[in-house]
Amino acid sequence: MKKTFIINAKRLLAVLPLMLFALAASAQADGGVSAAERSTSVFAERLMGELGVGVGTRCNDVTPLEFSGKLGYRFIPRMYAFVHAGGLYGMYGKDSGQRYTKSANLGGGLGYTLFQDKGEALQLDVRGTVAASVGNADWKHVLYDAALVFRVGRGIKMDIGVGFRHVSSRTAGIGTYNGFYGTIGFGF
Repeated sequence: MKKTFIINAKRLLAVLPLMLFALAASAQADGGVSAAERSTSVFAERLMGELGVGVGTRCNDVTPLEFSGKLGYRFIPRMYAFVHAGGLYGMYGKDSGQRYTKSANLGGGLGYTLFQDKGEALQLDVRGTVAASVGNADWKHVLYDAALVFRVGRGIKMDIGVGFRHVSSRTAGIGTYNGFYGTIGFGF
């Protein structure tokens, strides 16, 4: 119990500097405009969120399936930091005696908007994510991924992404995963 608390505290301390940096960047003055003149919705306009599902290619007889959520903040117009939470299932092939493993992931990442059209209906982002399994996971691991995400729409956007994922397994009998994956989801 104490070891789990220490590990979770270290993870929180790893994400905390990103959150503090985002808050400090947002607190800077906007070209001499007074606080009364600024819109109260500036904070809300900088928030980003996403719910999605992703699936990867088969590697070592495991096909990963993930349901995830991201909540982030744009500390400059093109760059944002986010917190990642999800459930990762390792789906096994028919030859394996086990059907799946499950784990809860918690982590974070950075994203950068490469392209955004003037009407804001199309956006192209590149993202990097690091997350680790938490709690009583069947598959203990740390995952790293890099993705290219297309965001289509105004307001609520449809997110379609492709990327590469490396999962460093810490569970005996489950090998390290390397593979391409795709995601689909909705966000704002």
